[in-house]
Amino acid sequence: MRRRFSPRSGRGVFLASALCLACGFFPAAVQAVQGARIPPPPARWATDEAGFISPAVRAEIDFRLESFERETGRQVLLYISRTTGDVPLEDFAARVFGAWKVGRKGMEDGLVLFLFADDRAVRIEVGYGLEGVVTDAIAGRVIQNILIPGIRRGDPDGAVRAAVTALLETISGKPAAEPGETESADKPAEGEIPAVFLIIAGVLFLILLITNPRLALFLLYTLLSGGGGRGGGGGGGFRGGGGRSGGGGASGRW
Repeated sequence: MRRRFSPRSGRGVFLASALCLACGFFPAAVQAVQGARIPPPPARWATDEAGFISPAVRAEIDFRLESFERETGRQVLLYISRTTGDVPLEDFAARVFGAWKVGRKGMEDGLVLFLFADDRAVRIEVGYGLEGVVTDAIAGRVIQNILIPGIRRGDPDGAVRAAVTALLETISGKPAAEPGETESADKPAEGEIPAVFLIIAGVLFLILLITNPRLALFLLYTLLSGGGGRGGGGGGGFRGGGGRSGGGGASGRW
Protein backbone atom coordinates (compact mmCIF):
# COMPACT_ATOMS: atom_id res chain seq x y z
CA MET A 1 0.00 0.00 0.00
CA ARG A 2 1.46 3.33 -1.07
CA ARG A 3 1.87 6.08 1.50
CA ARG A 4 -0.04 9.21 0.60
CA PHE A 5 1.80 12.52 0.44
CA SER A 6 0.83 14.95 3.18
CA PRO A 7 1.43 18.72 3.29
CA ARG A 8 3.19 18.29 6.61
CA SER A 9 5.75 15.88 5.18
CA GLY A 10 6.21 18.11 2.15
CA ARG A 11 6.87 21.06 4.42
CA GLY A 12 9.51 19.03 6.23
CA VAL A 13 11.27 18.18 2.97
CA PHE A 14 11.20 21.85 1.98
CA LEU A 15 12.66 22.99 5.30
CA ALA A 16 15.37 20.34 5.17
CA SER A 17 16.29 21.35 1.63
CA ALA A 18 16.35 25.02 2.59
CA LEU A 19 18.61 24.23 5.54
CA CYS A 20 21.05 22.36 3.30
CA LEU A 21 21.11 25.22 0.84
CA ALA A 22 21.69 27.72 3.64
CA CYS A 23 24.59 25.67 4.99
CA GLY A 24 26.09 25.56 1.52
CA PHE A 25 25.74 29.26 0.79
CA PHE A 26 26.56 30.59 4.26
CA PRO A 27 30.39 30.56 3.88
CA ALA A 28 30.12 32.29 0.52
CA ALA A 29 27.75 34.87 1.98
CA VAL A 30 30.12 35.56 4.86
CA GLN A 31 33.02 35.94 2.46
CA ALA A 32 31.02 38.34 0.29
CA VAL A 33 30.09 40.49 3.29
CA GLN A 34 33.71 40.59 4.41
CA GLY A 35 34.81 41.56 0.91
CA ALA A 36 32.24 44.38 0.88
CA ARG A 37 33.53 45.90 4.11
CA ILE A 38 33.88 49.64 3.66
CA PRO A 39 37.22 51.09 4.81
CA PRO A 40 36.99 53.94 7.31
CA PRO A 41 37.24 57.50 5.97
CA PRO A 42 40.90 58.38 5.36
CA ALA A 43 42.78 60.74 7.63
CA ARG A 44 44.38 62.57 4.71
CA TRP A 45 43.64 63.45 1.10
CA ALA A 46 46.17 60.91 -0.24
CA THR A 47 46.26 57.40 1.23
CA ASP A 48 48.56 54.55 0.17
CA GLU A 49 47.95 51.34 2.11
CA ALA A 50 49.85 49.21 -0.40
CA GLY A 51 53.16 51.09 -0.59
CA PHE A 52 52.47 51.57 -4.29
CA ILE A 53 54.08 55.02 -4.52
CA SER A 54 56.95 56.51 -2.56
CA PRO A 55 56.19 58.30 0.74
CA ALA A 56 57.59 61.54 -0.68
CA VAL A 57 55.25 61.51 -3.68
CA ARG A 58 52.29 60.54 -1.49
CA ALA A 59 53.04 63.51 0.78
CA GLU A 60 53.44 65.81 -2.23
CA ILE A 61 50.10 64.72 -3.71
CA ASP A 62 48.43 65.01 -0.32
CA PHE A 63 49.64 68.60 -0.01
CA ARG A 64 48.38 69.46 -3.49
CA LEU A 65 44.94 67.92 -2.90
CA GLU A 66 44.56 69.64 0.46
CA SER A 67 45.57 72.98 -1.07
CA PHE A 68 43.20 72.42 -3.99
CA GLU A 69 40.24 71.87 -1.66
CA ARG A 70 41.09 74.90 0.43
CA GLU A 71 41.30 77.06 -2.70
CA THR A 72 38.33 75.71 -4.67
CA GLY A 73 36.16 73.84 -2.17
CA ARG A 74 36.23 70.76 -4.37
CA GLN A 75 37.34 67.56 -2.69
CA VAL A 76 39.63 65.21 -4.62
CA LEU A 77 41.05 62.13 -2.90
CA LEU A 78 43.64 59.51 -3.81
CA TYR A 79 43.08 56.09 -2.26
CA ILE A 80 45.49 53.22 -2.93
CA SER A 81 44.87 49.80 -1.39
CA ARG A 82 45.51 46.18 -2.28
CA THR A 83 42.18 44.67 -3.34
CA THR A 84 38.41 45.09 -3.39
CA GLY A 85 37.99 41.48 -2.33
CA ASP A 86 35.12 39.72 -4.07
CA VAL A 87 33.27 42.95 -4.75
CA PRO A 88 33.33 44.28 -8.34
CA LEU A 89 35.52 47.35 -8.74
CA GLU A 90 32.73 49.73 -9.73
CA ASP A 91 30.43 48.59 -6.90
CA PHE A 92 33.20 48.94 -4.33
CA ALA A 93 34.14 52.43 -5.52
CA ALA A 94 30.53 53.63 -5.50
CA ARG A 95 29.90 52.27 -2.00
CA VAL A 96 33.05 53.82 -0.59
CA PHE A 97 32.35 57.13 -2.32
CA GLY A 98 28.90 57.24 -0.74
CA ALA A 99 30.04 56.11 2.71
CA TRP A 100 32.79 58.73 2.82
CA LYS A 101 30.39 61.46 1.59
CA VAL A 102 33.01 62.85 -0.77
CA GLY A 103 32.36 66.40 -1.94
CA ARG A 104 30.13 69.21 -0.68
CA LYS A 105 26.53 68.66 0.32
CA GLY A 106 24.16 69.83 -2.37
CA MET A 107 26.99 70.24 -4.88
CA GLU A 108 28.27 66.64 -4.97
CA ASP A 109 31.53 67.92 -6.45
CA GLY A 110 33.92 65.26 -5.16
CA LEU A 111 36.19 62.82 -6.97
CA VAL A 112 38.23 59.82 -5.86
CA LEU A 113 41.08 58.17 -7.75
CA PHE A 114 41.15 54.53 -6.59
CA LEU A 115 44.05 52.15 -7.26
CA PHE A 116 44.23 48.51 -6.13
CA ALA A 117 47.72 47.07 -6.44
CA ASP A 118 46.95 43.35 -6.16
CA ASP A 119 43.97 43.62 -8.52
CA ARG A 120 46.00 45.79 -10.92
CA ALA A 121 42.90 47.94 -11.21
CA VAL A 122 42.10 51.64 -11.22
CA ARG A 123 38.84 53.53 -10.95
CA ILE A 124 38.01 57.24 -11.14
CA GLU A 125 34.71 57.82 -9.30
CA VAL A 126 33.09 61.17 -10.04
CA GLY A 127 30.34 62.91 -8.06
CA TYR A 128 27.18 64.16 -9.77
CA GLY A 129 28.35 67.75 -9.65
CA LEU A 130 31.54 67.03 -11.59
CA GLU A 131 30.18 64.63 -14.20
CA GLY A 132 29.83 67.44 -16.72
CA VAL A 133 33.44 68.51 -16.11
CA VAL A 134 35.28 65.22 -15.66
CA THR A 135 33.30 63.27 -18.23
CA ASP A 136 33.58 59.51 -18.68
CA ALA A 137 35.67 60.13 -21.80
CA ILE A 138 38.13 62.40 -19.98
CA ALA A 139 38.42 60.01 -17.04
CA GLY A 140 39.05 57.19 -19.50
CA ARG A 141 41.82 59.15 -21.23
CA VAL A 142 43.52 59.90 -17.92
CA ILE A 143 43.53 56.18 -17.13
CA GLN A 144 44.41 54.78 -20.55
CA ASN A 145 46.78 57.49 -21.82
CA ILE A 146 48.52 58.64 -18.64
CA LEU A 147 48.15 56.35 -15.65
CA ILE A 148 48.38 52.84 -17.09
CA PRO A 149 51.29 53.53 -19.51
CA GLY A 150 53.32 55.07 -16.69
CA ILE A 151 52.68 52.13 -14.37
CA ARG A 152 53.61 49.66 -17.09
CA ARG A 153 56.87 51.53 -17.62
CA GLY A 154 57.70 50.94 -13.98
CA ASP A 155 57.12 54.55 -12.91
CA PRO A 156 54.12 54.51 -10.54
CA ASP A 157 55.26 57.76 -8.90
CA GLY A 158 55.26 59.66 -12.17
CA ALA A 159 52.07 57.98 -13.38
CA VAL A 160 50.00 58.77 -10.31
CA ARG A 161 51.40 62.30 -10.07
CA ALA A 162 50.59 62.96 -13.73
CA ALA A 163 47.08 61.54 -13.40
CA VAL A 164 46.36 63.75 -10.39
CA THR A 165 47.71 66.77 -12.28
CA ALA A 166 45.47 66.04 -15.26
CA LEU A 167 42.39 65.65 -13.06
CA LEU A 168 43.03 68.86 -11.11
CA GLU A 169 43.65 70.82 -14.30
CA THR A 170 40.44 69.46 -15.82
CA ILE A 171 38.40 70.39 -12.75
CA SER A 172 40.00 73.86 -12.82
CA GLY A 173 38.78 74.37 -16.37
CA LYS A 174 42.06 73.87 -18.18
CA PRO A 175 42.18 71.76 -21.37
CA ALA A 176 42.48 68.05 -20.72
CA ALA A 177 46.19 67.25 -20.73
CA GLU A 178 47.72 64.99 -23.32
CA PRO A 179 50.06 62.21 -22.16
CA GLY A 180 53.20 63.97 -23.33
CA GLU A 181 52.31 67.09 -21.38
CA THR A 182 51.93 65.43 -17.98
CA GLU A 183 53.75 62.13 -17.87
CA SER A 184 57.27 63.45 -17.61
CA ALA A 185 58.58 62.87 -14.12
CA ASP A 186 61.38 65.38 -14.78
CA LYS A 187 58.99 68.27 -15.18
CA PRO A 188 57.90 69.69 -11.80
CA ALA A 189 54.15 69.45 -11.29
CA GLU A 190 52.14 72.45 -10.18
CA GLY A 191 52.40 72.72 -6.41
CA GLU A 192 55.51 70.52 -6.23
CA ILE A 193 58.24 71.81 -3.94
CA PRO A 194 61.63 72.09 -5.75
CA ALA A 195 64.34 69.83 -4.36
CA VAL A 196 66.70 72.75 -3.62
CA PHE A 197 64.19 74.26 -1.18
CA LEU A 198 63.77 70.91 0.53
CA ILE A 199 67.54 70.69 1.02
CA ILE A 200 67.74 74.23 2.41
CA ALA A 201 64.79 73.56 4.72
CA GLY A 202 66.46 70.36 5.93
CA VAL A 203 69.70 72.18 6.77
CA LEU A 204 67.83 74.95 8.60
CA PHE A 205 65.83 72.37 10.54
CA LEU A 206 69.03 70.60 11.66
CA ILE A 207 70.46 73.91 12.86
CA LEU A 208 67.24 74.66 14.75
CA LEU A 209 67.20 71.14 16.19
CA ILE A 210 70.67 71.74 17.67
CA THR A 211 70.01 75.25 18.96
CA ASN A 212 66.37 74.90 20.05
CA PRO A 213 65.19 71.25 20.06
CA ARG A 214 61.78 71.95 21.59
CA LEU A 215 60.88 74.53 18.95
CA ALA A 216 62.16 72.26 16.18
CA LEU A 217 60.04 69.33 17.37
CA PHE A 218 57.00 71.57 17.74
CA LEU A 219 57.37 72.82 14.16
CA LEU A 220 57.87 69.28 12.89
CA TYR A 221 54.72 68.10 14.67
CA THR A 222 52.74 71.04 13.26
CA LEU A 223 53.85 70.27 9.70
CA LEU A 224 53.16 66.53 9.96
CA SER A 225 49.71 67.11 11.44
CA GLY A 226 48.73 69.40 8.60
CA GLY A 227 48.82 72.54 10.72
CA GLY A 228 45.94 71.34 12.87
CA GLY A 229 43.50 71.82 10.01
CA ARG A 230 40.69 69.61 8.80
CA GLY A 231 41.92 66.24 7.67
CA GLY A 232 44.97 66.24 9.90
CA GLY A 233 46.53 62.90 10.77
CA GLY A 234 45.24 60.90 13.70
CA GLY A 235 41.77 62.46 13.69
CA GLY A 236 39.94 59.28 12.75
CA GLY A 237 39.28 60.38 9.20
CA PHE A 238 37.13 63.11 7.70
CA ARG A 239 33.93 63.17 5.72
CA GLY A 240 32.53 65.66 3.30
CA GLY A 241 28.83 66.37 2.94
CA GLY A 242 28.30 64.84 -0.48
CA GLY A 243 28.81 61.29 -1.63
CA ARG A 244 26.24 61.06 -4.43
CA SER A 245 27.63 59.48 -7.58
CA GLY A 246 25.71 58.26 -10.57
CA GLY A 247 28.41 55.86 -11.67
CA GLY A 248 30.26 58.51 -13.63
CA GLY A 249 33.95 58.02 -14.26
CA ALA A 250 36.01 55.22 -15.77
CA SER A 251 37.88 52.04 -14.89
CA GLY A 252 40.91 50.20 -16.20
CA ARG A 253 43.50 47.51 -15.52
CA TRP A 254 47.22 47.32 -16.13
